[in-house]
Amino acid sequence: MIQETVPAHVVAAFQGEVGLPEPAGHAWDNGWRVGSVVYSRASGVAAGWSAKLRGTLQIDGVRLARPVRSTDGRFVVAGWKASTWIDGDLSRRVDETVLVALRLADALAEQPAPPEPEQADLFVLADHRAWEETSPEYRPVAGPMQVGHADLLTCTLYHGSQAPVVTDLVPFSVPRPRGYTAALVIVDGLIAGAVDDGILDRFRHLPDLDQLLLRAVSYRRHVNDLHPHSSSNARAHIRRVEDLLVSRLADTI
Repeated sequence: MIQETVPAHVVAAFQGEVGLPEPAGHAWDNGWRVGSVVYSRASGVAAGWSAKLRGTLQIDGVRLARPVRSTDGRFVVAGWKASTWIDGDLSRRVDETVLVALRLADALAEQPAPPEPEQADLFVLADHRAWEETSPEYRPVAGPMQVGHADLLTCTLYHGSQAPVVTDLVPFSVPRPRGYTAALVIVDGLIAGAVDDGILDRFRHLPDLDQLLLRAVSYRRHVNDLHPHSSSNARAHIRRVEDLLVSRLADTI
């Protein structure tokens, strides 16, 4: 299947440079870089919400890829969004990305949630199923609810000693506890084999982390079950992490 290249009229609408589009990579929603701008398909109502926030949000020690507006002030043109390109690569620096998650949570604490999608997608459904599970190991999580990032590990770039870059804001379907973004980063790192199990001890001081991790791995399990391109190999890695978390929880009871 040939991936659609950003149309010339979209580049023109954002007053972009003329040039040959180059694949920008997974962290940029598999978009296209033309000069100093990355063009990616805009997914749902959250695209405008993310762009508006990325234009003004300040995060201690973290950079955001700022949005580019079209000539008439829009963030989305013909289903495409545009962001400023910043050098960096996806990395196995999971512990550092957990810290990014905590700083991002502080910055997003008072921000309103994005508008609800007109039609629930598989990620929304997976999130709802994960938080509706009632197995004995689950218990209620106290604390304030807030908007957060559902896919931070694959949206955070590193370039030497420079501050990390978050390329986009992918919100939870509804507000969740403050530490849930960090829990998703830890779970995703463990599933990918990008970090050792010791990360669970390094961040065990986070409130309700054990419960947030269980919800996070449940979310990934439901996404895998619902996604049309899921694989048994991914499911096995998710199950490995879920078994690890349940076993550790049982040892502490």
